[in-house]
Amino acid sequence: MTWEPGEDPFPKGDVKRISDFEYLDELKFVRHARVHVQKTPESLWQLAGDFRARMRVHLKDGTSYDLTLTAPRGMYTDLASVPQALWLFIGPIGSHLEASIIHDYLYMAWTDYRDEARKRDWDFADSVFLAGLKVSKTSTRVPIYLAVRLMGWFVFRAKSYTLKERMNEWLPLLAPSHQR
Repeated sequence: MTWEPGEDPFPKGDVKRISDFEYLDELKFVRHARVHVQKTPESLWQLAGDFRARMRVHLKDGTSYDLTLTAPRGMYTDLASVPQALWLFIGPIGSHLEASIIHDYLYMAWTDYRDEARKRDWDFADSVFLAGLKVSKTSTRVPIYLAVRLMGWFVFRAKSYTLKERMNEWLPLLAPSHQR
């Protein structure tokens, strides 16, 4: 069985704003005690079920549409990608976690649809992140968002793999007992 990425999650035009953001699933993880993935993201955490977020995307051309994003079951994550030196202020777990998982998915997903990173896809991923932080009532959302905007482009475009390649490596590590 191989994982397929499905429809391109990125908008076809420039995004003006995102509204009506909501999470549709509980966030479910498996922490692997013995399996440490040595490929980016270097992590012990794996999604045990699909994690979806729904929103309304408003484009600059005046059109809008509903979109559901799915961080797929089996995806590895380092939770919120916060450098350990900053954990005193904000850790990898908190009200920002759900937004971080959807954001991580988008930071990997573009690799299945493009040969090169596009700034508008990065802008969209960060806009989704901010919308998720607002819905989660993250009190530190402004500094978190600004830090992501400051460093994110370098991370976003640095992918040397596709999400499909990684998912096909990661899914076999998820035990059959961890089904949806």
